[in-house]
Amino acid sequence: MTLATNHTDIPLIPTPRLMRADGSTAVLAAVGCIGEGPSAAACDASGHLMRLIRRDLETYAGLRWRSGRGGVGRCDIRLDIDDAMADRSYRLDVARHADGSALVRIAGGDVDGLRYGVQTFRQLVRHSGPAIPVVRIEDAPVLPVRGYYLDVTRGRVPTLASLKALVDTLELYKYNQLQLYVEHAFRFDELSQAWRGTGALEADDILELDEYCAKAGIELVPSISTFGHQYMALRTDRYAGLGEFPEQAGRPFSLIERMEHHTLNPLMDESLALAKRLIDQYAPLFRSRTFNICADETFDLGKGRSAEQAQAVGVGTLYAGYLTELCSYLEERGLQPMMWADIAVGHPEALERLRDKAILLNWQYEPDVDESRTALVASTGAVQYVCPAVHCWNALLPRIDTAWENISRMAAYGAAHRAEGILVTDWGDYGHVNDPAMSLPGLCYGAQCGWNGGGECGQTATDRAIDRLAYGVAGGFVDVLRQASACTTFGWDDAVRYLELDMHAYDRACHRPVLNGDVAAFCDVCIGPEPAERVAEAADVRQARSRLLTAFAARIGDVGTRDMELMSVRERLARLLGGMRGERARLGGSAMLALEGVAAMNWAGWHLLRMHGIGCDADGEGCAPSAEETACRLEEWGEAMADAWRESSRESELRHVTDVVWALADEVRRSQVPA
Repeated sequence: MTLATNHTDIPLIPTPRLMRADGSTAVLAAVGCIGEGPSAAACDASGHLMRLIRRDLETYAGLRWRSGRGGVGRCDIRLDIDDAMADRSYRLDVARHADGSALVRIAGGDVDGLRYGVQTFRQLVRHSGPAIPVVRIEDAPVLPVRGYYLDVTRGRVPTLASLKALVDTLELYKYNQLQLYVEHAFRFDELSQAWRGTGALEADDILELDEYCAKAGIELVPSISTFGHQYMALRTDRYAGLGEFPEQAGRPFSLIERMEHHTLNPLMDESLALAKRLIDQYAPLFRSRTFNICADETFDLGKGRSAEQAQAVGVGTLYAGYLTELCSYLEERGLQPMMWADIAVGHPEALERLRDKAILLNWQYEPDVDESRTALVASTGAVQYVCPAVHCWNALLPRIDTAWENISRMAAYGAAHRAEGILVTDWGDYGHVNDPAMSLPGLCYGAQCGWNGGGECGQTATDRAIDRLAYGVAGGFVDVLRQASACTTFGWDDAVRYLELDMHAYDRACHRPVLNGDVAAFCDVCIGPEPAERVAEAADVRQARSRLLTAFAARIGDVGTRDMELMSVRERLARLLGGMRGERARLGGSAMLALEGVAAMNWAGWHLLRMHGIGCDADGEGCAPSAEETACRLEEWGEAMADAWRESSRESELRHVTDVVWALADEVRRSQVPA
């Protein structure tokens, strides 16, 4: 199929490949019957698809229909399987009876195709109510697998109810795979010292979620770290010795440090034994016969305890050897291994050994990413998924345009190089402070681009469809998020880096706090090209913080102008909220709360500049709240954010997030005192 121009204003996500409409409408009756043909009934034994339609007819159109099978008389909505159609394809016809009433026929080449057709019809009802457009749609996805990858380990552990709500959203937008990223956020035996106090998921949670996903046609694929990213496990008494740098196990907790390394030493038999025990406990909870062992960002490999061996055989060989054995272990248990591709593509010898051992998850998050790495993986004959991101991490608001550029490009490269699928990632770096609702635009971008193999329909048209379907407004909501995000002058990532330069230890000999050298070096990387004064070479914490702020002084000092823009954006959002109801109003409320946090943190950054005596223009003078007012504003926002967190997530690591807010507020108060 080729993407057809739609001359009728019908918002659908993803945009169908072929759609014909003449602009007329047909009316769904107040009462009626939804029927399934014998083949459809056999595929949808529980009647799930009919119930979805009934629920939306009642919720969005105020209608009361019933379900039926066999000889139930006239069915004005009928679901069928058409064996002549291709797998995963569907056909949706909305016709008009002589009396103006609607006749709907949805046919799929298989149960997946039928399910996708039902989602399209649900979107029609959600937008149009009982007066739906007369339309013919023929459609099928370009990429067979369209997955979503949610971090549930670096801050938020969602409640089971919110995970099910995510599944409902994924089903509506035609995703067919979900993965939850787990390091320590599952109650593994013998790892309680790592997961205690985090609200970790339990076996019953996974079993229930797996059942829920199966009914929605979504494969829940297990995903756990088995090599790198072992931060919490390597801080336990039992497993501290398994890391490349066991001497670091007792360092103070750091949101930044846990992102950087903490890799198992592959030369120790117990490292592989630990990974196998985790797999054995986790895999039986899932229907899926695929298992993601992650194995990304093993930055420590060959630098610590395994350095001598790595020098002898090469880091790539060391990496591939460990994972080859782990893949064999999975295969012996009838499981298809899957892993991130970042390390393998950097080591040709590893890529050669692993290309036929596992599905390679080719993640790249740059907005201007090129296709060279996708082409490289494809050239090896490996099965790959392309993996872009929703770009919400380390921020209160999503980076809308960055997400579109990244997702649309990666989807196009995946289609061009015959990738098996797309996996849209939603990470929780630095505590997962952003409300899950902020990921919705990126989720919709993934649905649109993954289905169609790129962004042919364009970002503007997709944004308008998101506004109307997801937020229930005529337009402008996605643009409000875009503009508000651009008003950030001192972001969550800035605050975390500033605060964590203090290692929370005291040098009694020098009578000053200890500078965290790892965080300081990371700050220099974030600053970019070689800074005039390196943060890592600072004499103490105060000087390091001053150098960090100096690097971004122009941005942070622009707060006055940005605050005025933010007030204008807030007014736009408030007007949009006036037309939003129910769950959609909650989405709008989440955005309002995020805007408040951005404003408070922006002014916090401005006060820090002044405290460090860093020159900034008069942009904030005359309109700046006092340090005390700013600190109070931060604390009020922090409490409200914590309340909102608890509505969708377990307590998990909320304490780490609020610690950042309280520490920032206290630092702002100190800015009132001359240095």
